[in-house]
Amino acid sequence: MLLEHRGNRPKVHDSAYVAPNATLCGDVTVGENSRVMFGATLTAEGGPVEVGSNCVVMENAVVRGTERHPTKIGGNCVVGPGAHLVGCRVGDNVFLATGSTVFNGAVVGNGAEVRVNGTVHLRTVLPPDAVVPIG
Repeated sequence: MLLEHRGNRPKVHDSAYVAPNATLCGDVTVGENSRVMFGATLTAEGGPVEVGSNCVVMENAVVRGTERHPTKIGGNCVVGPGAHLVGCRVGDNVFLATGSTVFNGAVVGNGAEVRVNGTVHLRTVLPPDAVVPIG
């Protein structure tokens, strides 16, 4: 479902796929060849959400942008089922596993991994190729 919010409608590249029960609301951009799977919610609550090319946002993930902290996901990323991202920047080639959480102002470097139920706290900078362990 594509919803207008604060005068902005989601923009989805022609080659991207959005599942019929996913919700994109407001200033959300989904890049080339990306997929937003069933039950995922991408919402721009005052700030944009951008998903790069060749990404997969899996089932029931929640991705929010805020006025102070827009959310940007680089290219070739996986956002796992039930993951929660709010107001963060995610580099290219990042893997965010099932149930992972990335909070406001955090930066996840290129090639990093946040494993199952891992958390990246407020304003944390995770360097390239870093790994946040399970839980």
